[in-house]
Amino acid sequence: MSEWTIPLMRPNQPNTPNPAALVGCKIIELPVNEGYMFLGPHGNFRSSTNGRPQGAFNFPQFRARLNSGGPEQTWFITVESLHTGELAWGYVSNEGFHHRKTQDDPDTWVAHAGATVEEDEGKGAAAASA
Repeated sequence: MSEWTIPLMRPNQPNTPNPAALVGCKIIELPVNEGYMFLGPHGNFRSSTNGRPQGAFNFPQFRARLNSGGPEQTWFITVESLHTGELAWGYVSNEGFHHRKTQDDPDTWVAHAGATVEEDEGKGAAAASA
């Protein structure tokens, strides 16, 4: 299973920040084509897909504070590109889903690919046996 984390600064544009509300959020690939899960900045479950969509997709909308600090808001998360071992990117909005097909819009996010869960477990097992 793979995962992508949304950092403070965009990995492909180190001088451009990601939307503050999404910093620390993750997308996790679920096992055996079950789908993807969107986790908030503290690891809280927020939304998931049913199956693994091909191409661009939307996570079902959800209500949360994320990193906004204010009242709960409705979040619309669009994923334009998500491939194992590569950067992922998409859109975020509190007003609805949209697709513009460019990473330069201010309401876009870019996430970096992390280690797969299996790789992390393998490293832990190797360290424990050492």
